[in-house]
Amino acid sequence: MVKVYSFEGCPWCSKVKKYLEARGVEYETRDIEESEEAAKECQKISGDLAVPVTTIDGVNYVVGFDKRKIDELLASA
Repeated sequence: MVKVYSFEGCPWCSKVKKYLEARGVEYETRDIEESEEAAKECQKISGDLAVPVTTIDGVNYVVGFDKRKIDELLASA
């Protein structure tokens, strides 16, 4: 399951979500402002609270909106 750690009003987070939707990829949004648990998960994965963080397996991740890296992550799933 693809997860996108983000928060409302983040323009880069919106770009990641729109890109995934355009590719037909289902994902779960984890809002780090609304959920302390999501913030802790995000920090555990990337070591930071910078968003967006996109992950498939909770280990490999992409910070920011990097189409190439997102595509690589999806291809390896």
